[in-house]
Amino acid sequence: MQLSLNDILSILSVIAVLMIIVLVYHLIFVSVSLRRIADRMDDLSKEVEGLILKPIGAVEFLIDWFASTVEGMRAGKEEGKKIHHKK
Repeated sequence: MQLSLNDILSILSVIAVLMIIVLVYHLIFVSVSLRRIADRMDDLSKEVEGLILKPIGAVEFLIDWFASTVEGMRAGKEEGKKIHHKK
């Protein structure tokens, strides 16, 4: 049995089409997996951001509280001096 050039080209064409179908399937599978990985990384980055921002927010609150306390003490001393000078 001899294979002609057209038979060989037909077989190679069928094999090429099958390989392209398999390649497209794998590309779709990989893209879906990458999307899931990207979603997980987004969730992870949000959790890390929360872990970092909570202590920073607490420190900012303490600094604001300390600054307002010092300003209140300074205002109280200035009021005391003004009253003292009037006497």
